[in-house]
Amino acid sequence: MELIKPGTNYDFVGKRYIAGAVSGLAVLASILLFFIVGPNWGIDFTGGTEVVIKFEDDIQITEVREALSTLGLGGDAVQRINAPEDHQFSIRIQDAGFGAEQVQADVLGAFSNRYGADWVVNSRFDAQVGGRLTIEHQPPEVAVRELSEVLTGAAIEGAMVQESPDDNTFYVKMPGLASQVEEAIAGSLSGKKVEIQQVDSVGPKVGGDLRRQAFLAMAATLGLVLVYVGFRFDIAFAPGAILALFHDVAITIGVFTAVQNEINLPMIGALLTIIGYSLNDTIVIYDRIRENMQRYRRTDSERLINDSINETLSRTLATSLTTMMAIVAFLVLGGPVISVFAQAMLIGVVVGTYSTVFVATPSILFMEKIKPHLIKLITPAGAGVRIPGQEQGEGPSS
Repeated sequence: MELIKPGTNYDFVGKRYIAGAVSGLAVLASILLFFIVGPNWGIDFTGGTEVVIKFEDDIQITEVREALSTLGLGGDAVQRINAPEDHQFSIRIQDAGFGAEQVQADVLGAFSNRYGADWVVNSRFDAQVGGRLTIEHQPPEVAVRELSEVLTGAAIEGAMVQESPDDNTFYVKMPGLASQVEEAIAGSLSGKKVEIQQVDSVGPKVGGDLRRQAFLAMAATLGLVLVYVGFRFDIAFAPGAILALFHDVAITIGVFTAVQNEINLPMIGALLTIIGYSLNDTIVIYDRIRENMQRYRRTDSERLINDSINETLSRTLATSLTTMMAIVAFLVLGGPVISVFAQAMLIGVVVGTYSTVFVATPSILFMEKIKPHLIKLITPAGAGVRIPGQEQGEGPSS
């Protein structure tokens, strides 16, 4: 099926300066939003805990928020997920050590009451290992079983004593947010049965490492694309492809930052998928441009590129529309698990199709103009390398 009639000749290249201005402003706005407003980083990148709960009976979100307000949670920490009849809620806390201060005080107080105020020599809390309290005490060694009985006698629920390889040292695994949520709901909503369906915890250091690795992955991808396009086609083609991919990623992140959608690992996966999709679209047009350059060597470059875009336009639109149909299905039917990925992909497909036509291909014209000057810069003096445009037998330009 042909979406565009054969022989159609839209002047895409002639609009390159207008499109370049629009794209430049959009990318600049996205960068400013990223650094001034700041993205809404998900728990994957900031650290924290997410608990998914499900009630057996119908319940309003206001009831859940009131029940959890006893933990000091704000209303925005509780969100309904899936359909209302599923009775599912997500509780997100970006503080990895949330609620641990009071439990730490209770644990240390219980041991001080049992063994004396000077028995605990040192204690430190580490949120990176799932909320673990390390306690060093005065000799002699005390059995883990006895230490556990001390916490049980002090009615500290959820805390678990663990052995340590160091002398006169042990660990106390602190009760997580899930335990505190269960207790708060049991206290405020005693008639409601709740099930903890999922608990995801990420330490702040791990979250920071994931964020750095995500951006390194995208930078490495762009670098490899530059090398690939340069070898497969010509060095004049490569910068346009990279510029288009950066354009797509920047605008997608900018839109997410503007509306404060969460940026998490699925979002990074979507960005890498967008890079692959947009690159595939660009390669198709680049192939046609290369074929036409070999077939019509004396044709004006601007006209040749414009004809190549028009020849592949039907294929470009068909690919984009069918991809968008699948993404919309994910967005409508996929639920919250795949929602972020689908939203990013929908933006990326639209922007990627635009950048292939108005950013990647017109950039070839600019590179062809400056290519002779670049060759002069990188060629050693007296090397005798022929500059494009010189006739055979002529000496080097003065």
